[in-house]
Amino acid sequence: MKNFSRNYRKTFRCKSALLFSFFTLSCGAPLLHAQTETAADRITAQPVGDRIVPYRLSEKGVVRPVEWGLDTAWESDANIRTGSAYMGSVDIVRVSFRPTHPVVDGDLNPDQKKYIQNRLRLAKLAGPNVKLMVNSDHPKIDNSYKSNAANWAEMMDLHVRYFQEGGFEVVSVAPFNEPDYSYTGQGTKEDFYNIAVELRKNPRYKNIRISGGNTLNSDEALPWYNFLKDQLDEGNTHQLAGSFDGFAGFFEAVRRDGKHATADEMHNVMEAMVGLEYGLQTGIWWGPAEYTRGEFCKTSRGERLGYAEHRLNWTAASVYRAPDGRVQAFGGTSERQAATTTYRFISQERDVFFDGHGPQREYVMELPGGKVGSYQEGQTNAEGVVNITWGEDIQPVIDGRYVLVNRKTGRVIEIANGETQQGANVKTGRYSNAKEYQQWYVKPVSTRIGGDFSYYYITSYTTGMSFDIWNWSLEEGGNIAMYGVGNGTNQQWVMEYAEDGWFRIRSRYSALYLEEVEGNVQQEGRDDSYNQQWRPVPAPAAKIEIKTLIAPAGLVAESQTASVLLKWNKQTDATVYTVLRAESAGGDYEIIARNVTGTSFIDHKIPVGKTCYYTVKATDDCLNSSPRSQEVAVAVSGARALVAHYDLDENLKDATENLKHGASVKAPTFTSGKIGNAVLFDGETDFVQLPGNIAGYRNLTVSAWMRWREDGWLKVFDFGNGGEDEYMYLACDRATKGFRFVMKDDGVEQKMETTLPSVSGSWLHLAVTIGDEEIRIYVNGELAVSSRDITIRPVDFNPALNYIGRSHAISDPLFSGVVDDFRIYNYELSGEDIKTVSQGGTVGITRPQISEDELVLGPLPAQDKLQVWYTSTESSGRVAFKIYNMQGVELMARDMTMPAGGITLDVSGFPSGLYVLRVVDGNCMAARKFTVKH
Repeated sequence: MKNFSRNYRKTFRCKSALLFSFFTLSCGAPLLHAQTETAADRITAQPVGDRIVPYRLSEKGVVRPVEWGLDTAWESDANIRTGSAYMGSVDIVRVSFRPTHPVVDGDLNPDQKKYIQNRLRLAKLAGPNVKLMVNSDHPKIDNSYKSNAANWAEMMDLHVRYFQEGGFEVVSVAPFNEPDYSYTGQGTKEDFYNIAVELRKNPRYKNIRISGGNTLNSDEALPWYNFLKDQLDEGNTHQLAGSFDGFAGFFEAVRRDGKHATADEMHNVMEAMVGLEYGLQTGIWWGPAEYTRGEFCKTSRGERLGYAEHRLNWTAASVYRAPDGRVQAFGGTSERQAATTTYRFISQERDVFFDGHGPQREYVMELPGGKVGSYQEGQTNAEGVVNITWGEDIQPVIDGRYVLVNRKTGRVIEIANGETQQGANVKTGRYSNAKEYQQWYVKPVSTRIGGDFSYYYITSYTTGMSFDIWNWSLEEGGNIAMYGVGNGTNQQWVMEYAEDGWFRIRSRYSALYLEEVEGNVQQEGRDDSYNQQWRPVPAPAAKIEIKTLIAPAGLVAESQTASVLLKWNKQTDATVYTVLRAESAGGDYEIIARNVTGTSFIDHKIPVGKTCYYTVKATDDCLNSSPRSQEVAVAVSGARALVAHYDLDENLKDATENLKHGASVKAPTFTSGKIGNAVLFDGETDFVQLPGNIAGYRNLTVSAWMRWREDGWLKVFDFGNGGEDEYMYLACDRATKGFRFVMKDDGVEQKMETTLPSVSGSWLHLAVTIGDEEIRIYVNGELAVSSRDITIRPVDFNPALNYIGRSHAISDPLFSGVVDDFRIYNYELSGEDIKTVSQGGTVGITRPQISEDELVLGPLPAQDKLQVWYTSTESSGRVAFKIYNMQGVELMARDMTMPAGGITLDVSGFPSGLYVLRVVDGNCMAARKFTVKH
């Protein structure tokens, strides 16, 4: 094909755009589209990631019964109280015996008894029904116990008896703790074995598990366990050194033996996730169990929907559905051995929100660590949780400057008297936009904060100081004051969403909630009162007014070839709008877009042939919302058309009426293309992410111009749902001069291949057509290969994660080269059509253009009346006339049977200026400019 000049190409494309755009003025951009927002505007291209965690919300997950507990080895009231609050319920508490003094006259030393009483007190803080696990605490070991199994067993038994007499059930005992590391010299494997033999003689242990070997290094756990296991009921390990293989393999080995699998000193949610995946039945947190750990304990009692791990990096991630239906994603690292890892959580069936981000299919969590293979070198013990939600009420994303409004009183949080010194009290007051000390930055903490990073700082706009629980209080009534920002957990907060833009603000340290009490801000236990709910209103705010808005009016829907156009009336008291969709009339509505600033929106995520129901809500600057508007029903027309067209000249926009715009992680690089400009892919970070539902058809055509820059296996495009089960891709290998087209669904992969002509870095036009019976690959307009053996069709799996220049397989390289003029048709183009496209022609016109002869306007310029004459021998019978101003706002609409003498449109109320008349007759359309002059 001969090269078009730049000007000719632009003229050609403008004329094409006139045919398949909503309407166009001359060769300019579509005016309404410039004002209309679309689902594609909300695509956030996600980086490739090191691992993926695919999950399906419709599927029954894996259920693994487990009990979770807390530890008293670190003698901390805060750990027990906070852990119990975040976990919701505690099953088991680890307490210890102390071999520090000999048994005298059949009893323990007073120091040992005092130690027991304190451990009983801590256990009671965890709840009245917790069970106890007992193992060794060994600051020193009395000589009377060394290599003396009988004495050691007697000392242990006295501790167990006192714990039982304290009102607790003891379910497990372990003679040694971390014997592979103990500097006090608890004893050898033989000593452990002999102590277990002694315990077996005691009827007290008939229903108490004997546990071992409790090693620090998970690679040492199995050797100790194997030596001891004929005397053990329970296998136990820690994870402070060793290999991932050793850690996971240990639980598998214990369960194969039919024994109880335990990790009684967990330091990160990673250990809980990995352990549970490979057989863990009891897990106990050493140190604090804060938000992420507490949420995992509650949610993991439900179903595991997805799981992934990176063994070399010592990290893991998972998705769980709690018994109450909540869905959460978790990520964690080894406390001492992890390397930085990114995980992509992929919702394979539907759009969701991740902590308010969305609606989207994927979310990337980065878990920071140290060097690969290093030990205690840069690790942060990072862990986090993300809430996965959908429906009609979704939390807003929190990251910015706000006024924090109390739901009950309407008062806002402020610094008392605007003081600037540390220790200034935090209270509430009536809002004034002149008081900048009522404004707060609420921002996520760094992922390297240390441990759990699922929190927020709340810092003053005027002083930069932070909310601080004064004097590290754990008590209800603890006061909130201002203090310089640090890494203290008493300055970090959970934003728990309640409803309708309201949040509860919970302390990381105490697990208590901010509450307004007689004008003061302090922490209290949760009571579900409105005093504990706060709305973050973006600042600065002109005024604070909590109210209900009126519902938007005038909602209408128009069916397009691969999308639905929604329009409604502007509302004077609204700032933005939320668009909702349901699958049945009056059904369960879900947000498909929010913060829509205009009064029109294109939804291109509705499948062809399916009727959906839409409504709109209004929202103002104070996050007040309205009831739903009236409901409208519509289905995508499904007419054969070019449903997405990326000319890739200056942006990633789709030129069709469907506005299925693409996105990229960084700003795309444009270079000289086959026709004008094209996108340059560097093979390292560049790719284009396309919207969902661009390829979910039975028949399909994908075409593009491309040129390689490097040899190797490269994906031109890859459409799928994440993971390795559902995809279709076209790959090229310049080294072997081959193309491969592959489709996979339901575990079955089918493919076809062809060879390339001599390329030498030249441009190739590629096209894949998928028909009812046959799939074909065309190169430079000529048929290269065809197959009737591929029976899978895109509609079978409806790909939602669609890429140009990127693969769904993590190990595949990114595309290196140039891509131009990428097109997707919802039908099989013929060989003649492919040749036409490869030679610069146009096929797949959405709506044939009404000719100049068929549509006449006059007189021009119009004064008060515009006469319209329209004649067509192939008219559908009903004709729609609409007038728009130059900003794309609809000013008039008429739908009628065309009278023989034409129609007269009253434009007397229009200011003098330029307007557009759009005429639609069945599948034909036209857009004409006209001028009004009074």
